[in-house]
Amino acid sequence: MIIVLAHQKGGVGKTTTALNLVEIMKPDIIIDQDAHDGISFLNEYREPGNKLNVIHGLDKASMIKTLRQSEQGKTIVVDCGGFDSDVNRVAIALADVVLVPSNDDIKEVKGLNRFNDMLVEISNDLGEQQVGHVFLTRTHPSRKHFEDFEGFVNEMSHLKMLSTRIPTSKFHNIAHFEGVGVTAHRKTKYSDAARDIKALAKEVTLLLESKKDEQ
Repeated sequence: MIIVLAHQKGGVGKTTTALNLVEIMKPDIIIDQDAHDGISFLNEYREPGNKLNVIHGLDKASMIKTLRQSEQGKTIVVDCGGFDSDVNRVAIALADVVLVPSNDDIKEVKGLNRFNDMLVEISNDLGEQQVGHVFLTRTHPSRKHFEDFEGFVNEMSHLKMLSTRIPTSKFHNIAHFEGVGVTAHRKTKYSDAARDIKALAKEVTLLLESKKDEQ
């Protein structure tokens, strides 16, 4: 199965979320297409026996070849960069689940509109609908209601809103200093941040199971 984290806007938490999901989903391959090689960089801080299988900087042909390994039963997580490109579009087109982290700032509306338009183009090329599953990241921990933002997302033809929210938390940075996600760090694995990541992983698992049932 292929899980892709994508958004045309940078700074929305794709790499942080990808690393956290990796700790739970245990993928066979992680593809790092981030312009700053975020997961590749964090991987250097992991213990020698706990390194991730990360590859980065793939071109279009290499991306297709690598993603085809999912046909052999391998699970692949792709952290796309915050930009539109042919390589990122290939990953999105072949994904079983597309995850779209987003802030609720009004400026996000433009970025999500563009991402929805891209999904429309990809879906037209595929001949079937490819949907992006949006979840809020880096929100204030005390905020509980996001009806305006959720209403906007639900009006988009190729975007759907997930229930999980990943608020801003100091625990992500603490875990990053050892190159791990919050569920894997001794000081953060019982935190609210870890609880939220587990909730997101559960939603992703349900989406993957639904995809398997369709195949």
